[in-house]
Amino acid sequence: MKKIIDFIRQNLIDFAVVLAGFFLLKIPYLSNISLFLNGYVVASLIWFALIRPKMDKRPFNLHRSYFYLFYSITLFGFFLAKIIVREIGLYASPFFIPITLLVLLFDVEIAIVTSIFFAIIFSLVFNLDALGFAFILTNSLLTALLGSRIQKRMHVARSALFVALFSMIFYLFHIELHRVDINLMESLVILFIPIVFSIVSIGVLPFIEYASMIYSNVDLMELSNLNNSLLKLLSLRAPGTYYHSSMVANLAEAAAQRIGANAILARTAAYFHDIGKSKRPYFYTENIYEKNPHDELNPKLSHLIIQDHVKSGIEMAKRNRLPLLIQDVIPQHHGTRVQKYFYHKSKDMGEELSENEFRYSGPKPQFKEAGIIMLADAVEAAARSMKNPTAGRIKTMVEEVISGIYNERELDESGLTLKDLEAIAEEFTKVLFSMFRSRIEYPKEEIKKVINLAEDSLGQQNENEDRSKKDQASY
Repeated sequence: MKKIIDFIRQNLIDFAVVLAGFFLLKIPYLSNISLFLNGYVVASLIWFALIRPKMDKRPFNLHRSYFYLFYSITLFGFFLAKIIVREIGLYASPFFIPITLLVLLFDVEIAIVTSIFFAIIFSLVFNLDALGFAFILTNSLLTALLGSRIQKRMHVARSALFVALFSMIFYLFHIELHRVDINLMESLVILFIPIVFSIVSIGVLPFIEYASMIYSNVDLMELSNLNNSLLKLLSLRAPGTYYHSSMVANLAEAAAQRIGANAILARTAAYFHDIGKSKRPYFYTENIYEKNPHDELNPKLSHLIIQDHVKSGIEMAKRNRLPLLIQDVIPQHHGTRVQKYFYHKSKDMGEELSENEFRYSGPKPQFKEAGIIMLADAVEAAARSMKNPTAGRIKTMVEEVISGIYNERELDESGLTLKDLEAIAEEFTKVLFSMFRSRIEYPKEEIKKVINLAEDSLGQQNENEDRSKKDQASY
């Protein structure tokens, strides 16, 4: 009994959501309380058998917002479906909007199990026959499966078109089975209502995303537009960091695609992972073109300055309401790693400081895409310090960087497996090799110079770059 009470207490919100959803479907027919309670028990059992296990994983365990948004869409789905069936009819794709929103904002797995839950509960409450249940279930599942391929807003309308044609086929089966005359107006409604629902889904999506800071892949792709105000600021104030972020994005996207992670999230988050560097760009090695300011600073102070870009990045991300997972990547791509350059510099100066004094505050990467960006960030920094890169040197460097981070236990909470790391290393090597591959040498032509640069300016720049390459992987 105690275990049952504890279970109910731990999942009280879930029980309340199922109760509210079942109530929305049954109202105003609540005369038989016993029948209502029996139905509620069945609905709760199905909920905890199908849906709750899908919510005990990332990203639900990272942010409560994912729970609240899922509960809201589920309740809205029950309410909307009841109105649609009552006012338009069963074959008007009643769950198109909530299922489309779920697959866009969460993933196809949770959209599929929710489709099954919707179909079973809806059929029980409205006593649907076998054909009605089959339609609701397959229509919702088709919406979820088609939605998993949506990457542009136009794809939502394409999904609606397929759903509309499918609904029409079931409606014709219904006409044939019940030997009734076809209703032209009803047929047109069945064909066009999913298109209307797709427009509604596209219209409400930006408002949901802005309020919850949970973004679909459609809007993540729009966010990765390099004309974004934050990325524009980064390109103007810290062009070296901007270039670095673009390279990290290429690596992260390729690796995420290889292991089946969210490649769009990985690419977009990589663009924004270092936006905090636009605050003091001249303290970061990729933006240093003259004298390195850290040469005259205490290593501990340098560490604090470099670490500040994480705090500044989080503040900028929150102020601009970037997606929650992108906000997570900003501190997680450094994890709790040590800025070894400044730590060793401190030791060389005779200071008795522990490694923990030069450690990022974390947390460690909490999901695969964050882990990939940590690896891509370190690999890209190390790659830029290579001289005469060859396929063998690139492969060795990638293996050493990834192995080092793995041995530091930074990837323990990311969900990345050793098999994933091997695939990531292979993909990084391919991308880097294609970047460093030399081009054919064009024949020389005699050209009259129209510009002349000061020799000492370029020489000083090369000298500073050589000196700063040593600490590229540290900050």
